[in-house]
Amino acid sequence: MHVSKKSSNFTPVNQLSYIYTPAEADSIIMILAIIVIVLLVLGGIGLRQSRIIRQRNEQLRRILNALDDYRAIVGNGELSLDEQEEMVKKKLEPETKTTKVAQKEEGAFFVKMDARVNKEKPFTDPDFDYYALIKFMGVSQDEFCRLVPRYTDPERTKDYINSLRAEYAAKLLMDFSGSSMEDIVAMCGFKDAAAFNNAFKFSFGITPTDYLNSMSQMFKKVSTR
Repeated sequence: MHVSKKSSNFTPVNQLSYIYTPAEADSIIMILAIIVIVLLVLGGIGLRQSRIIRQRNEQLRRILNALDDYRAIVGNGELSLDEQEEMVKKKLEPETKTTKVAQKEEGAFFVKMDARVNKEKPFTDPDFDYYALIKFMGVSQDEFCRLVPRYTDPERTKDYINSLRAEYAAKLLMDFSGSSMEDIVAMCGFKDAAAFNNAFKFSFGITPTDYLNSMSQMFKKVSTR
């Protein structure tokens, strides 16, 4: 009896394999090594950036808390003006005797102004500007310029007011109140989002969105521990 042999399409493995030349093998190894190095470098950069963001956020939190504590003491309505003046005197160290009185008076006025503005937050009004600040403090323009010589320029005073708005915005963002960016812009007295972003970045070196994202990541890491 004749048995027919079935044909097979199977190809031996040794016929399909490809033998790399030494030069090709070296090239592949080099490419893999470069990929590994790039991944390690990117990972290191990511860890370093995360550490920098955490340190910056912690520093910002300490600064804001210190400002709150300082303003709470100086702006405390239960303290008499004499007591507040004594507290201010302890913090002032005039360089010369000829400027001693002027420096104390200027320093005392600015500290009281800063404490009162942060307590009552008149800057939440978008129209609060240089002239509104003078009126708020109840002095004439000449008296204001004498007591706060650093803010004789309305534009520089505007930067100061916007920095207070930026501080207030940072606190609102830190509280995670659920308010949108548009709400915070309005709540802090900024006329538009561009002014808000510029003032925030000028004060803290980071945009509000990046700040909020970094704070969210930090709290997520803390909550998962």
